[in-house]
Amino acid sequence: MANVDPMEIGLVFWTEESAAKMLAYLKSFGLRVGQLGVPPAIDCVKALGEWKAQLPGSGVILTSAVCCYEGEDYSNLERVHESVGFTTPKYREARTARTREIAELAHGLGIGAVSCHIGFIPSDRKNALYGELREVTRQLCDVCAEHKQDFVLETGQESAEVLLGFIADVERSNLKVNFDPANMVLYGSGDPIEALGMLREHVLSVHCKDGRSPVGQGQLGSECRLGDGEVDFPAFLEQLKKIGYTGTLTIEREEPDLETKNADVRTAIERLKQWKTEAGL
Repeated sequence: MANVDPMEIGLVFWTEESAAKMLAYLKSFGLRVGQLGVPPAIDCVKALGEWKAQLPGSGVILTSAVCCYEGEDYSNLERVHESVGFTTPKYREARTARTREIAELAHGLGIGAVSCHIGFIPSDRKNALYGELREVTRQLCDVCAEHKQDFVLETGQESAEVLLGFIADVERSNLKVNFDPANMVLYGSGDPIEALGMLREHVLSVHCKDGRSPVGQGQLGSECRLGDGEVDFPAFLEQLKKIGYTGTLTIEREEPDLETKNADVRTAIERLKQWKTEAGL
C-alpha cells in the first residue's frame, strides 16, 4: 500500500454517490488522500462491497472514516447540545450501533481510524453527563479496538483543558484527537494554536478549515474559505511542525453550493501549498 507523505494535503469527502464517482471527485483536485465521510442513510454493507471493488488500484489512501448520525442539527448551540453526538440518552444505543457499522466498513477498507463528534463534554467532572460520555467513549474505543483502530474525537466543542482531562479519564490508549482549528473559533472554545500545543501528544489528524466567531448569544460562528477567517494558518502549520506532526492536512469545507465548495477547495489547496513552502514543509 502507498504511504502518505508528511503534511500531505487531503480532503474530507463523502460516500453520498458511487465509489467510482467520489474517487474521481477527490482526484479531480489533484489529491490522493482523504477522510471518508459516512452519512446516516448509507448502507455500510452495500458500500463496503462497492468501495472494495473500486478502491484497490485507484491510488487513493483513506486515512479515517467520519461518522455522522441521523438527527444531528448544527443550526445553533442549543440544537448542537441536544442533537449532536451522544449527549442525549435517547440517541446513544442507535448511534453506538451505527458507529460499529462504520468501524466494520472502515476495517474492510483497511482504514485505521474512526472519528465523530461525541457532543459537548461538561467542564465539571462531577456532572452526570461527564461520566455518561466517559462510559460511551470507552465503549466506542473498545468497538474500534476490536479492529485495531483508533477512535478519534473531533475538537472544538470544549476547551483543550477539558478535553485533556477527559482523555485521561477515559483511560483508553486508542483514543485520539482530530484537531479542527476552526471549531475552536466557531464554538468560542479557545485559541486554536495554543490548544494544538496542549493536545499535541493526542493529535492523530487535523482538519484544515476556517471560520469566524459567533456574532450573537447562543449562535455558532460561521465557516468560510480557508484563509479568510480567524485561524492563523501559517502559525497553525508552524505549530504542527513544532509538535512533530507528520499526518495529513485534510481540508474540510461544508458548503451546500457545490460550485462554491469546489472553488473554495481549490483555493485552500493553493494556499496550503504556499504556506507549506513558507514554513519549509
